Amino acid sequence: MRLPMVAELNGESDLRHRIRDLRFFEESFRKNVQLSLPEGAKRSKTDQARLRSSFLAWLESFQSTRHLAEIDRKDFICFSAGSMLAELFRHAPLSVASEQGQTENPATVWPEGSAYVSYCLGVAMTVLEQEFHLTAEIPESANDPRIWQSFKENVRENPDLAIPFLDMLLGQSPNWNEPAIAEKRPAVEQKSTRALGN
Repeated sequence: MRLPMVAELNGESDLRHRIRDLRFFEESFRKNVQLSLPEGAKRSKTDQARLRSSFLAWLESFQSTRHLAEIDRKDFICFSAGSMLAELFRHAPLSVASEQGQTENPATVWPEGSAYVSYCLGVAMTVLEQEFHLTAEIPESANDPRIWQSFKENVRENPDLAIPFLDMLLGQSPNWNEPAIAEKRPAVEQKSTRALGN
């Protein structure tokens, strides 16, 4: 899986705050689409209203759960990126017309999904690097067409399943049963239990 925006986003000195700016979100999302789509994707269109709706829904979720950053900041960064991914799937602002035949590359099999994941994964990895000097390794499974096919089917039924999918790519413990409930995340529950025990 290609993450072309990591180099671009690393140029931003304070991405965790910049990403909360609508104009920056829109511009960086479009840049990611431009850089991440395969050559066979001849035409792409980003619906401005849907993109804006996905951002506003994500920002509302971010504001309502940001107190959890005090419990586990690293996990909250991953959850926030996953929530952004879920909203992109829910609002579906991108449409791509591809002229390529079937391949096993996620970017050509499912260019919209690949572009959404590429963007949110790039944001999460850049913020983790800026905040914690962590460099996440993308697992081999990120290129497995069977995983992408399963993800595509599941996220169509429930966009919130994008959250544990991104967790899996980032090496976090996913919560597949209640993915949108930040308080139910394994890292948050574990640290909350420890805090109560002290």
